[in-house]
Amino acid sequence: MKHEETFTWNGIGAGITIYEPDETPSGSQQMDLSRSLILYFHGGGLLYGERKDLPQPYVDAFLARGCKLALADYPLAPESSLRDISAYVDELWRWVTDALAPRLGTGQTFIFGRSTGAYLALTLASRIAQSGSTRPTGVIDFYGYGDMCDSRLAAPSKHYQKYSPISADTIGDIVEHAPVTSGPMSKRYLLYVYARQNGCWQSMLGLQPNTGDPYALTASRLSSMPPVFYAASTGDEDVPYTVSKSLARALHAKMFTAYGLEHDFDRDTSIPVGLEAYEKCLDWMEGLARDGE
Repeated sequence: MKHEETFTWNGIGAGITIYEPDETPSGSQQMDLSRSLILYFHGGGLLYGERKDLPQPYVDAFLARGCKLALADYPLAPESSLRDISAYVDELWRWVTDALAPRLGTGQTFIFGRSTGAYLALTLASRIAQSGSTRPTGVIDFYGYGDMCDSRLAAPSKHYQKYSPISADTIGDIVEHAPVTSGPMSKRYLLYVYARQNGCWQSMLGLQPNTGDPYALTASRLSSMPPVFYAASTGDEDVPYTVSKSLARALHAKMFTAYGLEHDFDRDTSIPVGLEAYEKCLDWMEGLARDGE
C-alpha cells in the first residue's frame, strides 16, 4: 500500500511517499519489524535528487519484513543553505515521531540515507541526541560521510575533472529563484559535477571550509550516536573508502563492504551485492528490534 503526503515547514513543502506492507509478515518477522518505520533521505550532493530514487527491489525487501517506509524530499542547495536544509529535516523528524509514527502504529523508527542523504541521517541523529528529542532505534548509512568540510571532499575532484568542464553560465541557468525540493538528475546533476570539478561544493551549501561544518560528527557527537549500519564500496570515486571505513570505525558501526564497485553500488539491481547489503541491513535491524523488546 502506498500513498503521498506533503510536509511543510517555514513555507517550504516537500513530498513524502509512504509505503505500508499489504500483509503482515508471520512468525518471528512479525514480532521483530512489523512496528518499524524507516525515514529515508535520497542522495544527490544536496544539490539534486528525488525521494523515489530507492530502487523498488529494496523497497520490497523492507516491506517483506514488515517495515513501513517514509521516503522524504527536502530543500536542495544552492536555493537553500545547509542550515535551512538541516532545520527542515529537524522539523520533519518531529512530525514523523509525533504524528506519523503513532498514526501508522509504529514504535521503532530508523533513519536511512544514501550518500548525502546518509549525511543528513547521521547529522540529524547527532542533533537528536543533543536535544533530547525522541531517539531513533538506529541509523542506516549507505556510502555517506560525517563532515561536509572534510578536506578530502572539499578539494577539486580528479574523477569529476575527467568530465567535460561545466561553465558558471550553465549553472546560472539551472539555479532557481525559489526553494526547490525535488531535483531530477536529468535537470540538476550538472550542479554536482560543477561543484566537484571546481572544489566549490561547500560554498554552494552556504559553508566556508575555513569555518567548518557546524553539523560535523565531532568526537563528542560520535559518542552519543545510536547504533549504525554502514555500507560502502572500495571502488567509490565520490567518497573515498578510507573516509567511509574510518567513520564506520568511529561510529562502532556494523559495516558491509562491496568490493571494486562504484559509489552507489546498489543502483544497478542486477548486481546481487546490492540486495545482499539490504538483507544484511534488515538482519541488523531485526537484532536491534529484538533487543528492544
